[in-house]
Amino acid sequence: MEPDVKTFMSGSPISVDATESALGALDLMVDHGIRHLPVVDRSRRVVGVLTFDDLRAAFPQAISLREPPPASDRFEMRDVSVGEVMTYAPVTATVDTPLDQAAGLLAERRIGCLPILDEQGRLEGIITEVDMLQALATLLWTQRKNDASQEARPAVTLIDTLRSERDHILVQLGKYEEHEQEITERRRGGGLDLVEQGAEVTEAEFTEELAELAARRLQSLDHAIERAEDGKLGHCESCSGRIPAARLRALPGATRCIRCARRSETPS
Repeated sequence: MEPDVKTFMSGSPISVDATESALGALDLMVDHGIRHLPVVDRSRRVVGVLTFDDLRAAFPQAISLREPPPASDRFEMRDVSVGEVMTYAPVTATVDTPLDQAAGLLAERRIGCLPILDEQGRLEGIITEVDMLQALATLLWTQRKNDASQEARPAVTLIDTLRSERDHILVQLGKYEEHEQEITERRRGGGLDLVEQGAEVTEAEFTEELAELAARRLQSLDHAIERAEDGKLGHCESCSGRIPAARLRALPGATRCIRCARRSETPS
């Protein structure tokens, strides 16, 4: 049986109303690490789609999915509504739409997501280009497994990703240390003119900065791995809510969700 979008879509997606603040929609994207929001009416019928690219084009200030805009910028963004910047009458699919047909729609229309509708035309899910890539990887692996009668491989988890990055940084730190030793030996050896000496100093300083950044990231990864071993990774220490994986990939040492972190930084 051919796979359909229901198998790979995200069910019960977060959505917004066209009259809501675009700034509030951006906060939702940051909180949940997502780039697309279906826009629905009171009957949950899809009337539009709001993307991070829409917001980036609408707001004169630079915005990021890693953290909310500062208070100084939020004041200027407050009057923009979702309905002013969203895409109206978006392309949609139904729960029984074949996966290859949905992929074709994304490619042909050059869009990043498809809201998925139920039999009554109400929002039931969403499938994004990332979901499609995951579906492709799953289907290709399943095909290889069937062809070669191999045992199933375990899925790569967030903690696997963090540990892999940690191993890579340890190797990179070793290379930085070797490079710094080489620079030190060249400088001790003499025979360099003033220009070459200046270049060596600049290179040494740059390598040291890279090593410091890598060491800082390594410390953050170690903290995340310790929390995972204690069963605490991904749980906000303030509200006990879930910290999205996207936030943990960007900031492995994060112990608070975006909302609690923002609240703690807001002057009382």
